[in-house]
Formats: sequence, structure tokens, C-alpha cells
Amino acid sequence: MSDGKDLLVRTLSDMQQHEQGNHGWSVVHESIALLAGSGSAPAVDLLLESVRLTRPRMSTSHLITLIGIALRTVAAQDPRAEALFSPELPAAVRAKLLSETLKEHHDRITAVLTGRSNSFTGARRFLIPQLLLSSYAAHHAVDGIRLLDMGTGIGLLPRQLNNRVVFDRFAPDLEWSPQPPPYRTIPLVERHGIDAPPLPTLEWIRACHGPSAYYDERFSEVLWSLEQTASADTSSIISALDILDLPALTRYLRTHRINVVTCNFVLYQYDEATRGEVIATIKEALAPPGLLLGMEPRDGLRRMGARVEAHLTSGTGSTGPLHIADVSDAHVLGRATAGPGFTELTGLAGSAGPDRADVPDGLSR
Repeated sequence: MSDGKDLLVRTLSDMQQHEQGNHGWSVVHESIALLAGSGSAPAVDLLLESVRLTRPRMSTSHLITLIGIALRTVAAQDPRAEALFSPELPAAVRAKLLSETLKEHHDRITAVLTGRSNSFTGARRFLIPQLLLSSYAAHHAVDGIRLLDMGTGIGLLPRQLNNRVVFDRFAPDLEWSPQPPPYRTIPLVERHGIDAPPLPTLEWIRACHGPSAYYDERFSEVLWSLEQTASADTSSIISALDILDLPALTRYLRTHRINVVTCNFVLYQYDEATRGEVIATIKEALAPPGLLLGMEPRDGLRRMGARVEAHLTSGTGSTGPLHIADVSDAHVLGRATAGPGFTELTGLAGSAGPDRADVPDGLSR
């Protein structure tokens, strides 16, 4: 087995071991693993080669999510492909059907893998920056935040910030340890969001949700949040910009004097070297005092939950990454546990321990 297929199979195996992989995607993940590990999978080989040539910096985890999404778009038009998501069908039969589907719809699937990103939009993820940014601003005497949400998708997160109705609906389902930061209004001066072209549509966002009742509920939360935040839409500036275009990213940050960047479930999509380049670019271009606040899946989706980290910058340098919190579920249901850097960021009591991130997840670059 080639190194690429071996890593693909091992990553798929890890992603199926935790609950977050079992909300609609695990059935197709099992089929991909069986096919890729069979020793004879030319359809998989063709896909991997296409991705290697066009997007060599893509992470294996991101590739896996895109394969699932691509198959979702195929199944929407090919009833036969719907069976790929049916747990009632024997795994071996599904793997054979997957091979046939990859061959029959090769061009369409390849177009997704080489030209799109996973734009899953979690309506609850704004809870983390809402509480952390407001406490950060109060603690560090920042009276004006010019925010850029990186990988913003349809721009939901910037719209949700400071919306008390949306916050009050979702906040009770997230417990904090030792206690939650208080709700405060973030001193937002400007709200920006960027994502790689083509900017995702609501139809694409739906395709990025798994085929299950669980994901139906998550998507209904997105729709409800869009309705509740409609008035904020006109105050948010959403632009098409690929964060891998580092000169363009630098120009945007400096032109708009951005001093806070949020980055949620974006950097895991790339290899370690690329993540480091993006982080260094942001830190260099932020207006002081600056903050890069990120939340990324643990071990690139291979373990359940997410890790929140931060970089603080000033005119004389930067600190970080700070380990701010661990979230038990990447959809921000369950528990958020303060990390050793929580107090430095917020000024609030948190956990004891070293104040620098020590595990290479998320923004630890």
C-alpha cells in the first residue's frame, strides 16, 4: 500500500473511533477504508494523485471530509449512490458500490476535492469567541475590535457575535469548568469575514452536514441563526480571499487594520508547515495589540473535541500559543475546560499550570 493510502486508512480508522465520526459519515468512511485497504483500488489512486498534484498542502483529514461531501452531492442526483450512506447494506457491497461510483462520477468528485473546502458551519461555535473576546477586551483595555473571521463560510459567526438572543438559546448546552466567563458585549468596530473562492452557498453548507437526524438538527440551527441575525448582515463585510495567498492576506489585514482574527476549524485542513506560515503571516500583520484566536479539532479530527489557542501580539513582539481551553465536542455541545493560558487572555480564574500550549494541535506553530 502506498504511503498516501496507508495514512488515509489509518486516519479513517481513528475518525471512526469517536462519536463525532458517527453522526452520518461513519458508514461511508468505513467503505473508503475497505476500498483503499483492499490492495486494488485504482479509483482511489486516481483521486489521491489528483489531490497530490493540485493541492499538495491538503491534510488527510480534510481530504476525507471532502470525499464524503462529494459523495453527498453525487447521491443527491444519483439514487443508486444514496446506498453508500446506508448502514443496512453490507460493508463489502458498499465498498464495491463506492468503487463504481468513484469511476462513474470521477470528474465531479475530483472537482470537489481539487476546488472546494469543507464549509461545515456550526451555529454554536460562536459561543467560544463571544465569551473569550469580550473578556479579553475588558482585561487588556482594548476599546475597539476590528474583527476578521478567517474561513468564514457564509459569514454566520461575525453576524452572531453580540446577539444575545442567539447566545441565550445555545449557551445553556455548554458547561464551563471551572466557570463560564461572563457574557459581555464585544467592542466591535468592524466585522469582516474571508473565505476561499468560490464563496460557499447555503446549498453547499447543507452538503457539508452529514446525512442524519443529528446533522438535520445542526443545520436547522444554522437557518434559525441566519434569521435571527439578518439585521447584522449589512454590517459584515464578506470577501473571497484564499488564506494561502499570503501577500493578499497581509494586504487585507493591514488595509483594514485588523486587530483580532478568529479562525475556527480552518487550519487543520492544511499540513503543518502551511499552518505555521499562515499563523506567522497573521501575527506579523495584525494591528497592535493583536489577537489570533483559533479553535481546531483535536489531532486533525482523529480525536473527539477541539482545542482553543491564542496568540497575543504587540508592537514589540508576540506571545503564544496560549492553551486557552479544551472543548469536549467540536460542535460546542458538552463541556469547555479552561486551559493554563485562560487567565492570561481573560484575566479570569482558570486552571493552574504552564501558560504555553504544549500539544501540537490547532494553532501550536
